[in-house]
Amino acid sequence: MNQEIFLISGFTSLAYIICLLIFIYLMSPSTRKEIHLGKMISMILILYTTFNFFYFFKLIPPVPLALEEGIVAHQVEVSNNKYKVIYEADDWYIFWRDHRLKFTHRPNENVYVFTSIFAPTNLEKAIAHRWKWLNPATEKWEIVEDIAYEIKGGRTGGYRGYTYKNNVKNGIWKVEVITVEEELVLGIVDFEIVSGFNNIKQRDLKEKIF
Repeated sequence: MNQEIFLISGFTSLAYIICLLIFIYLMSPSTRKEIHLGKMISMILILYTTFNFFYFFKLIPPVPLALEEGIVAHQVEVSNNKYKVIYEADDWYIFWRDHRLKFTHRPNENVYVFTSIFAPTNLEKAIAHRWKWLNPATEKWEIVEDIAYEIKGGRTGGYRGYTYKNNVKNGIWKVEVITVEEELVLGIVDFEIVSGFNNIKQRDLKEKIF
């Protein structure tokens, strides 16, 4: 839903509700005894304003989209409509995340971010991976690149996709999974890139099929 449709539909609903409320108030003597028209309209306007505030400050989650999986990986291979994701696993007791936060990066190696996004059947939407790097000098996030692609809903395990970068810096990174049009955040994949030599050992590499 773009902003124009949101504003038009919201204003139409507001006008309809207020007109209906005034009609009931004028036609029903018992209603006039029990409620104060000014207070009721004020409450409706407060709710309308609050909802618009949440929308324009991007505080409303982009329902019905949802991030099912988000993994930073060393390799993503696609074959026979299956995605093989190779990544450094975290300790066994870290049950809420698959990948290790410290990404052991070798020179000229690609850094992949794989995501699986749930979307209902027949929904087509443009989403993007927004790669961000935390500048240690300014302590601010810098947008490195937005890489977009289209998703289609209907798959039980979510629509699979990935992006990657090669020329990366050491430090703390995050990839925000966002909708392209509204820039609403579906989820965030956090990691820290630690570069080493070509022969550095990458810890506990695991393979997962999606």
